[in-house]
Amino acid sequence: MCEPPGLGRMIAYCGHLGKLCNDQLLRRAGYDVTPVQTLLLMHLSAGEQEASQRELERKLRLKPSTVNGIVERLEAKGYVSRRPSPQDGRVRLVSLTEAGRGKVGEFRTVLDETERRQTAGLSAQERAQLEKLLAHIIANLENEVNNP
Repeated sequence: MCEPPGLGRMIAYCGHLGKLCNDQLLRRAGYDVTPVQTLLLMHLSAGEQEASQRELERKLRLKPSTVNGIVERLEAKGYVSRRPSPQDGRVRLVSLTEAGRGKVGEFRTVLDETERRQTAGLSAQERAQLEKLLAHIIANLENEVNNP
C-alpha cells in the first residue's frame, strides 16, 4: 500500500501543475512569453512600473544572470526597455513598454482562467478558507526564507 503524499509535497505539486496549466493556456493563446517572463512583466505592472535589475532579482528571488536573460529576451520582444539610472549610471532601470503593458492585460485574462480551473468546484467559503490557509503557509515560509 502506498502512503499518501505529505502536505508539503501536495502544495508543491499544485504549484507545479498550476504553472504547467498556465503555460499551456499561454501557448494556446499564442503568447510568446514563458511563465517566469510573465512574472517579471506582472511585477513591473504593479506599483512603480520601473525597477532596477537588482530589485527584480530580490523581488523575484532569481539569480542576476537569470534576470538578465529574462530582461534581454523581453527587451528583444519589445515588452521592456532598459536605461541607465539618472542617479547612478551603473544601475540599469527596467520598465514596461506600451507593448508590454498591452501584454500584461492579456496575461491577466489567462491567469484568471488558470485560477478558475484551479478552484473549480470549490464553494466561496472553501475558497476563502483555502486563501487564508495558503496565506498563512506563505507567511511561514517567507519568514523561514528571509530569516535563515
